[in-house]
Amino acid sequence: MRLSARRVSFLAAAGLLTALLTASGCGGSDKLARRILDDHRRAAGVRPLAGSQVVRLALFSTQAGSTGTGTQQIEWDARAYRETVSSAGARTVLGVQGGKAYFTDEDGVTRVASEPILAELMTRSYFWRRGYLFDDAERAKIALGPADAARLSIVLGPKEGNPLTLTFDRQTLRLVAARSAGLAIDYESPTRWTMTSRRGAPVRAELRHIGLPTGTLADAAVGGWSSAWSVPAVEAPLLGTRPAEITVAGSVGGHATVLAIDSAADGPVRIRAALAERLGLSFQADVFGRRIARGGPIAIGGWSEPEVLLEVSDLVPPGADASLGAALFREAAVEYDPVGRRIRLLDTEHWVRPEGYYRAVIDDDGDRPVAILKKGRELLRVLAGTATPTALTIARESGTRLGLSSEARSAEGLHWGPAPLPPIEVLQQDGGFDPAAGDDGRLSARFLLRFHVIVDMPHRWAYLKPEAGTAPE
Repeated sequence: MRLSARRVSFLAAAGLLTALLTASGCGGSDKLARRILDDHRRAAGVRPLAGSQVVRLALFSTQAGSTGTGTQQIEWDARAYRETVSSAGARTVLGVQGGKAYFTDEDGVTRVASEPILAELMTRSYFWRRGYLFDDAERAKIALGPADAARLSIVLGPKEGNPLTLTFDRQTLRLVAARSAGLAIDYESPTRWTMTSRRGAPVRAELRHIGLPTGTLADAAVGGWSSAWSVPAVEAPLLGTRPAEITVAGSVGGHATVLAIDSAADGPVRIRAALAERLGLSFQADVFGRRIARGGPIAIGGWSEPEVLLEVSDLVPPGADASLGAALFREAAVEYDPVGRRIRLLDTEHWVRPEGYYRAVIDDDGDRPVAILKKGRELLRVLAGTATPTALTIARESGTRLGLSSEARSAEGLHWGPAPLPPIEVLQQDGGFDPAAGDDGRLSARFLLRFHVIVDMPHRWAYLKPEAGTAPE
C-alpha cells in the first residue's frame, strides 16, 4: 500500500509516541491528539452530524441460541437528546431535556434521573453527534491516551460529561472502539459493531439510517405511575426465618406468591419458570437474552399494580417465587422494620416524614435506589436493599479509593448523610460493578435491618433510626 508523505510522517510520530507512552505511562500533547482526530476524519471520510438528526440501529442478541432482536433510535435537536430502545414489545427511553436527565422504564413510568445518568447521556450525545470532529471539538478537553503497536487512542472530556476514550487502528486510522461510563462499543466496520454498554447484556448493532428528523422532538412528561392503594400503609410480615431474608406474601396474576423484595431486580419483575408456567402467558425472547411478557396484577396486601413486565429468571433468592424491585421502589416508600419483622409499604401521596430519624439522600439511578455513603471526601454509591448475603459488596477499585486494604473484611468511618454507620462487613470483588459510572456496589437488606429504615425513592430520601436510641431530627 502506498502512503502519502504526510501519513508516513504521522505514523513515524505515532511510533515515537508509543515508545514515550510505554516509557512514561502518561499522555502526550494536545496538538498530537488533535492531529490524530484530523487524520481520522480525512482517512474515514466522516464529519460531525447536524444539530438535528435521527440515527436508527437494528439490534441483535449475542446470547447463545437467542433469536431476539430490537431497535434503537437516537435523536437530538438543539435543545434535547433521546435514546429509545425497543424489543419484544418492551421499550425504555433515556433522554436529556431542559438540562435534566429523564428515564422511562419498561412499564411506562417517567421521572427525572440521577446526575450520573445525566453525565452518561451528555457523553453519549457528544459521541453520537460526533462532536469530537468539530474544529474545536466542542471545547472538550483533549489528550493522548494509551497506544501500542497496533492502536492509538485519545481521551476527550466533553462539557458536563464523562471522559470518552476513542481508539483508532494505527494503519488505517479507523475508529475501532469507544469507551466511557455507560458506553462500550467495539467496531467490526463503520456500520456494524458490538455494544456492551448494558450491564451483562452485549448486543450486536447495525446502522440502518442517519437522516434529518421529520418533526420536532416532543417533550417528555413525568408520570405513568399506576399502583392502587386500598389503604395508605400496607403491612407485610417477613416470611423468612433468617434476618437477611426479605420475603413477603403476595400474588402475581391472582396466584399466591412468595415475593422477595430485592432492589437488584431493577427491570421487569423476575419470576421463576414454575410460576411463569402457571400464569400461562406467552413469553418472548428479547434482544438482551431475557424471556419477557406483560402480566398481572401484582399485589401485596392493599397495594397492587394492574400490569407489569415479567421476566422468567433464575435470579430469584432462595425460598421465593418472584423478585420485586423496580416496580415497587418507584411506586412506594418501603419501610424496613426489624423489631416488627415486617416490611411496610407507604403511599407517598399521603405519607408524612417521620420524626426522630436521620434523613439521607437515596438516588434514583433508573429504578435503582442508590445510597450515597461518605468517608472523608470520598463518596460510595451503592444499590441499597439487595438480597446479597454480605452487608456491603463493592468493587475492589472502590475499596482502594476508601483506603481499604485488599484483605479488609470490614469498613469503618462511613456515613450515610448525617448518620454515622457502625463497622460494616465488606466484600471486595473484581468485576460486576462500574465505579466510573457511579456504581460502586451493593448494600444489602441484611444491613438495613440493623436500623429502622424507610427508603423513599420517589422523593429521593431515606430515613434511618439507629440500632439503639433516637437520632436527632
